[in-house]
Amino acid sequence: MRTHPCPRRGVAAVEFAFVLPVLFTLMIGTWQMGRVIQVQQILVNAAREGARLASQGQTINTSGSYTQIQTSSGTPNVQQTVLDYLKGAGITNTTGVTVTFQFLNGNTGNTEPYQGTKNQLFQVTVTIPYNNVRISSIDLISMTNLSGSVQWVSMADDPFSVNTSIPTWTALP
Repeated sequence: MRTHPCPRRGVAAVEFAFVLPVLFTLMIGTWQMGRVIQVQQILVNAAREGARLASQGQTINTSGSYTQIQTSSGTPNVQQTVLDYLKGAGITNTTGVTVTFQFLNGNTGNTEPYQGTKNQLFQVTVTIPYNNVRISSIDLISMTNLSGSVQWVSMADDPFSVNTSIPTWTALP
């Protein structure tokens, strides 16, 4: 004797139609969070590159004279180093990117890296608008900015002076 199964044609399609929006939302959310984490790491690395330059305080240029490292002017400077790193990492839209430099101890009124003293702690922070790095127009994450920062220590030398007078001598008889 044959039994007829219950008619269940189309049930899988209806179940899939109910589950698809949930799966799609989870997939897009995971994708966006992955991008946020990736950009966060890029920002921290960019801040690290800027801090590495800033820690020197001053460098010797090709003509042999000293060049003071500044936050946003002169060459080289912290801001341009950060922007170059971001572009090299694939973040091409750098409009609205802010790079801040500040000393955390010692004379905190100083604002430029070349003003640092030996072992003075400072921080470099990089902030970028989230719209510059988002990968879809679906807004599951409500963010306005992403930022990364590092703390570093100034490697400026201790101040010293050199006696430039030539010593005299007398010949022995």
